[in-house]
Amino acid sequence: MSLGVCSRTNDVVEPMIKPQWFVNCNHMAKAGLDAVRSKKIEIIPQQYEQDWYRWLENIRDWCVSRQLWWGHRVPAWYVTLEDDLDKNLGSANDRWIVARNESDANLEAQKKYAGKKLRLDQDPDVLDTWFSSGLFPLTVLGWPSDTADLRAFYPTSVLETGLDILFFWVARMVMMGMQLGGDVPFQKVYLHPMIRDAHGRKMSKSLGNVVDPLEVINGMSLDGLLKRLEEGNLDPNELNIARDGKKKDFPDGIAECGTDALRFALISYTSQSDRINLDIKRVVGYRQWCNKLWNAIRFAMGKLGDHYIPPATVDVSLMPPICKWILSVLSKAVGKTVSSLEAYKLSDATSAIYSWWQYQLCDVFIEAIKPYFFNDSQELESARAASRDTLWICLDTGLRLLHPFMPFVTEELWQRLPQPKDSCRKGSIMISQYPSLVEEWSNGRLENEMDIVLDAVNKIRSLKPPTDSNERRPAFALCRGQEIAATIQCYQSLIVYLSSISHLKILTENDETPADCATAVVNKDLSVYLQLQGALNADAEREKLKKKKDEIQKLQNALAQKMDASGYREKAPQSVQEEDMRKLTALLEQLEVISEAEKKLDAN
Repeated sequence: MSLGVCSRTNDVVEPMIKPQWFVNCNHMAKAGLDAVRSKKIEIIPQQYEQDWYRWLENIRDWCVSRQLWWGHRVPAWYVTLEDDLDKNLGSANDRWIVARNESDANLEAQKKYAGKKLRLDQDPDVLDTWFSSGLFPLTVLGWPSDTADLRAFYPTSVLETGLDILFFWVARMVMMGMQLGGDVPFQKVYLHPMIRDAHGRKMSKSLGNVVDPLEVINGMSLDGLLKRLEEGNLDPNELNIARDGKKKDFPDGIAECGTDALRFALISYTSQSDRINLDIKRVVGYRQWCNKLWNAIRFAMGKLGDHYIPPATVDVSLMPPICKWILSVLSKAVGKTVSSLEAYKLSDATSAIYSWWQYQLCDVFIEAIKPYFFNDSQELESARAASRDTLWICLDTGLRLLHPFMPFVTEELWQRLPQPKDSCRKGSIMISQYPSLVEEWSNGRLENEMDIVLDAVNKIRSLKPPTDSNERRPAFALCRGQEIAATIQCYQSLIVYLSSISHLKILTENDETPADCATAVVNKDLSVYLQLQGALNADAEREKLKKKKDEIQKLQNALAQKMDASGYREKAPQSVQEEDMRKLTALLEQLEVISEAEKKLDAN
């Protein structure tokens, strides 16, 4: 036999049958079902519509009575007449009067029991908290009064909440909003995942694995985390388990991450289905990324100078290719971010912003324009001027793009940027216009060229021996065709600088590649070589080529299997078949290039 005991007072909990107030939800539930089925309310992610149907299709009467001290009193008064017997008090259901307040209840009672002496006693129970909170969309706008706010803003546009209270809160708001407000309370419901620990376990006080957001924002030592556990009310055995868990997960405590890094990390996690397995290391990584933002602004302020005035407009056609490229990929990042936000794919938005800042602006553009500022050469003055303007545009736009996700650091950095002359720029980034896609910046051809260039740079870097990071060696680019040769020729100096090589020689298929070189295949039209001059490890090179060959063969086999499948030629669209054939041809050509490199290596 199990005996219930109060966790606070240790008193025995004795079940007692008491009268309860119920709400018949059948009609309201049907209205809620119809609202979602007709798309009058959209639930995001869409898979949770099935949970909505499951709850509301199996609706029951809702018990709204709670025997608690705190909450809204049940607005029901019992009428006691002068000649009532004490033993019958509260027993007659027809004596209850439900009204907005006691005055209205008294008026109703006087009408019903005219000429009789009576007394009103309000039910001591309080309403279920979900009943009270279900009125939220209405009451915040002044309901039940017919206010200007209610007329202007009801129904609202979006409700953001946790998926665990889809029925308990969201469904109740919809049912009561439609019943009392005459319309759905909101048009869209965005459900965020539930935060769990790094191991996927639900955060629980009894497990001792709860992570306080303030501990992540401000940081806390391991001793501080253990002290927090000891100040709780865990059972001694559970306390020991929780201690071991903290020591394992946070051997050095939790580093100070700040609000922005935590916010960005949580948003980036929203692609993880119905749960967020929160790894503090990821939050720390975004905190370190904030340092990258500071360094970008610091670099810009040094290159812009004290008297720099940003232009009102820029002519992209007159800019160097690297400036055209960064504006093109910035416009693409803006478009991706805006479309992701509109589709409530928040993690895609953070990914687009992070990739542009980290891998395109900081890793490529800022590094690429540094040679323009090595001296005051007049020959590079126009490139320097274009770089300054482009850098300012990128930082101003990039900070505004990032602001909703990292409001504090972006505000601080944006305030440090120079303002255009006669600017009507807002006093705060939070009220500035959010960026939008700029069509005239888009340049697909240039982006494709830069993709090849950056791939070549990465391949050359990968060929360097680990012990040879500072030595600049000669490199070669074997171009199979005039188009790829022209591209490499155009970006030759950029490849040399970003790859940290002494020079880059362009070879054609008729040229002999130098001996003692490590090689890498960029694509079917381009291979790169790095002269190692005695430092070449033939066995290591063979292993690299074999690994690359295995990867390509795996892709080739998968594609060939797809194309040989039954019904492929009859069912697959012609455009898909042509694209698959193009991919297969490219893979076979890459295998040919690797085979030639292997033969060359064996010959040496």
